[in-house]
Amino acid sequence: MKKSFLIFSTLLVIGSTGLNVNAQISQGGIPLSLRDKVALGNIPVSKYASPDWEAFLASEKTLTPEQKFSRPFIVALSAATDFGFPQSGQMEVAGNGYRIWRGMISVENAPALGLAFDQYALPKGVQLFVTNENKKQISGAFDAANNDPSGLFVIDAIQGDKVFVELNIAPGVNIDDIKLHIDKAIVYHRAIEHLKPYLIAGESTLDQYDSQLNGLSSVCMINAICATGDYVANPRKATVQTLSIGAGGQVGLCSGTLVNNTGNTAGGTCKPYITTASHCELTGETNNSSAKFAQLLVRFNFERPDCAGTGATNGLSMTGVNLIARSAFQSGWEQNVANIKGDFMLYELKNAIPAAYGAVLSGWKRQDADVQTTPGAGKKIYGFHHPVGDNKKMSSSASTASYAWPSQTPSAAGTRWGVQITEGYVSPGSSGSGLFDGNGYLIGIASIAGQVGSIPANCNNAAAGGTSQGPPMNAVMYQKISNTWEYNENGIAGANSFKPFLDPGNTGLAKVNAVNATTCTELTSGGGTDGAVTINRVDEQLDANISVFPNPNKDGNVQLQFNLKEAADMQVTVVDVAGRVVYETRLKGARSGVKNLDLQNVANGLYVVKVATASGFTGKKLLLNR
Repeated sequence: MKKSFLIFSTLLVIGSTGLNVNAQISQGGIPLSLRDKVALGNIPVSKYASPDWEAFLASEKTLTPEQKFSRPFIVALSAATDFGFPQSGQMEVAGNGYRIWRGMISVENAPALGLAFDQYALPKGVQLFVTNENKKQISGAFDAANNDPSGLFVIDAIQGDKVFVELNIAPGVNIDDIKLHIDKAIVYHRAIEHLKPYLIAGESTLDQYDSQLNGLSSVCMINAICATGDYVANPRKATVQTLSIGAGGQVGLCSGTLVNNTGNTAGGTCKPYITTASHCELTGETNNSSAKFAQLLVRFNFERPDCAGTGATNGLSMTGVNLIARSAFQSGWEQNVANIKGDFMLYELKNAIPAAYGAVLSGWKRQDADVQTTPGAGKKIYGFHHPVGDNKKMSSSASTASYAWPSQTPSAAGTRWGVQITEGYVSPGSSGSGLFDGNGYLIGIASIAGQVGSIPANCNNAAAGGTSQGPPMNAVMYQKISNTWEYNENGIAGANSFKPFLDPGNTGLAKVNAVNATTCTELTSGGGTDGAVTINRVDEQLDANISVFPNPNKDGNVQLQFNLKEAADMQVTVVDVAGRVVYETRLKGARSGVKNLDLQNVANGLYVVKVATASGFTGKKLLLNR
């Protein structure tokens, strides 16, 4: 580290298996081309050159660790495209009168592709699906409910270097009313470990997932689920990942925290705010109508389901936020982090968070006197974050202390909480994340980080092999929530502090508790319960959202493909014509994927594949004919 910037130079010594959940808010369903096995020949392919990732990596190496931390961590570059409806695809008419329009985007050697729309306006009766080349990943259906006044939209990462774009158009829809144009193909190189199951041939169940492949961050990082104590579940569930398209089409990633406010009430107002760092948007943009915010992606539950990391990373996302408040940030400040005075930003999601996401709006404390700087026995100061875009990690320490900034001297009136981490580390991509006291209340926002003392040499290695793509750091300065409360020094006039938004009724409360992010019912502890599947009625939507193939089947390896609107536990049963069960399995938290049903030892004949969730059931006929 540079001698001129020694972070904490005066710091006191501080003593069950299921399918992965991966989806964006949509209506679910199976594209007509797959569901009805419509043959579409000669699909037009729009090919685009891949941005020079190696050149970007070379430029990234010129940054110091502090500079890397106090800016969005770049996970993708964009290729300029000109892909639109109807000119870039092929139209066919299905037997039911529906029209199917389909085209392909190809960017050679892209690990994954996202799609940025500069025109998106779908009339009712039109559904948009995006699938990867092997058809195992389905994103959609997107429809008129995803229309935004800006006309902008973005679809999260799809595995592989080719994606199919499909419109299902109902009879009677005027195709002139469809406005659809993609001006960027986002080429992801990082933050895509949740897509690895779609690479697996046959099925994408977790028991085939490489339990050792833990991403690109330091091997010394600790999975978030490993944090112990009844006060840590809610902060973990409140931690999100944000991705925004910046200058030159670079996609930058930060961490953030969903937060409660005093105006939220159970059964009433339930605003989903997100706190992050102002440096997570480098231009200092204050125009809420900017594409930066309309196309900002927020990922929830981007984490491993168990401490050992044997399960696949989940990933659920939403598109679009409103900018609510921020401190000032100017391009170039990230080169000298001492210039960063206030470092906070507040977003509001444009849509309600689905209940199936299981998210939490964190509680907070706004007065330093209420903060447990040295938690009691068995408790710690925790941080939850996404280093180099990996699955959610945790870091902890025995205590925190108040520091002035940028002098970094201990001061009770300081604007930063200083933490020397004793368990885990942070890295670029962790910035913007929350600091939580010994009772799980949000008290700070990660702003500056560095290395103090020695870090074990092996911690520079990545769990996936090679060198970590972000240096592990053990010293962090967090912007105090208390300082953001009535900051008012720079930033958006009238919106450069948290108080008007986190306490809209001017109640004067010094702290609020965590609430369910969908209903705003207050939470008294973390965790939850697993409900049993109830089979109560035929579910027509479920029927449209699953497919069984190949059918007739000649080898006993049957694929069950599903793309549900929301994650649900699924009970799958195969019965013969006499009603005898010949196969059954249960998928926990299923959302989108493919499950292999091994019926190789089942006799030829006619069967019914029954699928049940808590909302109902459906059945698909299956003929085994070897």
